[in-house]
Parts: sequence; C-alpha cells; structure tokens
Amino acid sequence: MTMIARRRFIASTGITATPLIGMGWSTSQAREADKPPNGSTWNLLAVAPQSRKIVGMKSDYRRGLELGLSQHASSDVRLHWVDAPAIPRMAEREIARQMDLLPELHGVVGWMSPAVAEKVVAQTRARDLPLWVSDTGADLALEHNGHRAQPDRRHSLELCQCASVLAREVWTRLGPRAVLAEGWMESGYDFVHVFEQAYRALGGQVVARHVGNPATPTLEFDGLKRVLFEHRPDAVVALYSGPQASRFVQWWSAQALSLGPWSLAGLPWLEEAGADSLAVSSWPYPDAMAPTVWNERFSKALLPWSAAAVLGAEAGNSIGASLAGNALLMRPSKASLRTLWSQASLTGPRGSRSWAASGADSHGTMWTGAEGEAMAAHGATDAFNFSSQSSSSGWLTGYLQT
Repeated sequence: MTMIARRRFIASTGITATPLIGMGWSTSQAREADKPPNGSTWNLLAVAPQSRKIVGMKSDYRRGLELGLSQHASSDVRLHWVDAPAIPRMAEREIARQMDLLPELHGVVGWMSPAVAEKVVAQTRARDLPLWVSDTGADLALEHNGHRAQPDRRHSLELCQCASVLAREVWTRLGPRAVLAEGWMESGYDFVHVFEQAYRALGGQVVARHVGNPATPTLEFDGLKRVLFEHRPDAVVALYSGPQASRFVQWWSAQALSLGPWSLAGLPWLEEAGADSLAVSSWPYPDAMAPTVWNERFSKALLPWSAAAVLGAEAGNSIGASLAGNALLMRPSKASLRTLWSQASLTGPRGSRSWAASGADSHGTMWTGAEGEAMAAHGATDAFNFSSQSSSSGWLTGYLQT
C-alpha cells in the first residue's frame, strides 16, 4: 500500500457563501399539473459547488441532480439548495447554519471535497442527518475506520482511479518515459501523485515535470517545449482542467508539438478541448457511445453532458430510486433515510457502478481511447492500492473550486 503525502495551500482570496434557501426544488414540480404529490415529502439540504475555474459547474451539478430525481417523481423529494464555499471551515459554518434553519430536514446531499466532507460529517452526525457526498475523486478519501466519522455514501468522478489506469495505459501503449505537465492547482492533488507512483510501479520513469502557472498566461507553458526536446519522452502526460486545458491545447497546436516523436495523454478535458490524446475517463463521451435514454434526457433538458452534470444525475437518480422503491414502506425520517441510502444502488448516466469495499468511493467501468479513436468501455479495473491517513486532503480549497 502506497501512502500519498498531503499538501496544503492557504487561499489568498475570500469567497462568500450565497445561500439559496427559499429557492427550493421538489419532484412535485416535475410532475404533470394533473398529478398530485404522492405521499409525504423527503426534505434534503442540497449543497452546490462554487467554482470560478469551471464555468457552469454549480449549475450543471444542480440541474443534473434535479434531472436524476425527476425520473422518480413518486419519491416526493424537496431540495433546499445552499451555495457553500470551497474553504472547508467556511463551508462547514454555512452548511451548519442552513441545517439549523431547516429543522424539517431528513438528510444532506451535495458536492464536497474530502476536506469539506470531513468537517460537514461532524455537523450532520451531531444532528443525526445522513450525508451523501459527490466529489471529483481528485483526492483520496479517508477509508472507514472506528475513529473517524464518514459520509453515509460517497461517489465521485474517480480521478485517482482514472490516473492509475492512465498510468497503465501510457506505459502499455506509449512507452516507459514520460514528461508530466500539470496545472498549478492540479499539482496539489492526489491524482497527480497516484499517476506518478503507479507509472513508476510498472517500471515507467517520469523524466521531468512542468507546472503551468496561470498567473502569467504569456509564460504559462514557458519552458515546456525545451523540456520536451531535451528529454524526448515517449509520452507527454498533460493534467490540466478548465480554461487552462483549452489554453494548453491551443499552445500545443500552435507549437506544432503534435508532430514530435512523443504522444499526448491525459484526462478527458484534453479531449473536450479538441486534442488527439490517450485519455481515461470514468464517464463516457456522448459522441463515443450508442444513444441511450440518458442522452435523450440530457438533450431534452438542454443540459450539457459535463462531468458535474453526469455525477449530479447519478446522485439524483440513485437517491430517487431508493426512495421511490420504498415509498409505501417507510415514512420520511432521518433514520429511514439512512437505512434506504445504505441499501441504495448506484445507477445513472455512467450505467451501474459499485460502492468500494472501503465505503470511501465508487468504482466501475472506465472508458479509454487514443488519438481520436472511439472511447472503449472496460470493466472495473483493479487500480494500484493507495490510501490516505491524513485528516487534511490536498489543497485546503476544493478541487476545481477556485
């Protein structure tokens, strides 16, 4: 088992919480006008992620969660939305305040990094509220043990697992020598280190690394071209996200680096920005999969097929299904919701996924593709075994939320 050292980052910017209480959503709103609500209402505090880096992340997750729940209108769920900051202590205070303002709550669901979730779970346990967490999986979640409370359910984009599979694919398809190019924010998260350690465990070597600093866009990738020609690696593994991924792809094309003796690899955001690269993802691309009912649902709702929307829809669909299937057996309560969530299956736009044995994450099908070929689905893959034992997770700010 490989331990990942933790990193800390003290944010220099102030982020203000914007509570959305009073702007609730319920499955009854998704019903046809002539269909009355069925049964009593489950009241959930829903936490939306803030992001100045990923445009639309908050909206996509929120609309995805509502879309998933709307597939099970008989579950009669009302969401009380709160827009919580990425700084863990600020998020904890805001979420706790909203929980106290809503004594009728039965549970809490939302997007939280492990650092935020660790603080929020203490607040939910104090109020006996079950907690369902969505996350990127960019940091390794702490495994269950007898000394630390955990969310009742946690699923993610599984970026650490993606990084482990990406290491295997790069080593197998491209070769044993890689240059690791990463964003400044990404450099503090576990998935970068998971890739590097998994690649080395296979016999690969990261011959150099370059961290792009978006603070000076004209110099953002300065020095990377020199590094590539100096080391002439088999692969360039570019771990960027958001607008920085788009800027990198533009720079890569402008420098004609795709004509070099190396191949490009990374996570799905490179593909979304138009790069031909070897990519690994825990969610399928809509243009690389056969039409499904979820494609149609997203299209009808005018909801973009983004990672945040996909994960939100998975949470909403799974929660809605667990409640709808027991609508006549259990009345809304905190205890019954905890029981139902403990029995819930994880299903949605990614298909059926499993809960990790540790209870710390989800896992399932991975999609891989190289240089423009269609993404191919593979069954759940045994990734390298990494774990975290620290109470601090990655940067103190949540991944993709600055």
